[in-house]
Amino acid sequence: MTIALPTWLGPVVMLLVCAAALLKGGVEERLTAVGMLVNVGVTVLLRDPSWPELQRAGFGADIGSLLLYVGIALKSPKFWPMAMAGFQLLAVLTHVAKIIDPGLQQWAYITAIVIWTYLQMIALGIGVYNHWRARSYAASADARVETRR
Repeated sequence: MTIALPTWLGPVVMLLVCAAALLKGGVEERLTAVGMLVNVGVTVLLRDPSWPELQRAGFGADIGSLLLYVGIALKSPKFWPMAMAGFQLLAVLTHVAKIIDPGLQQWAYITAIVIWTYLQMIALGIGVYNHWRARSYAASADARVETRR
């Protein structure tokens, strides 16, 4: 028996998390969402149909995303961008593993990339939730101050 997630689940979850980031997130969340969407777009549009080979477009997009996420993590006081950058580093290292060992099974290669992507969506989702919660708390604190005057 094989347990597999539906193929539509990943794209739907990513679109929901990125939409939440764009609508309710701060600067870090929005930049990260745009980075994720561009990464996925480049990876899908330039996908190499010969799956046993290294996905060069995905590798390039992942390196670009890594640079973006590390830059965000270094400038942000928030904790989640560091996790995001770490998961992206693991994605890049998965491509490096495929370069080092071309015999790496394709199932393991693609599954690892998918796992890092899901963990990135979780990290971004936590960032959006924390930003929304902090803004809501600040707004309610301001409202309480106003009612006391």
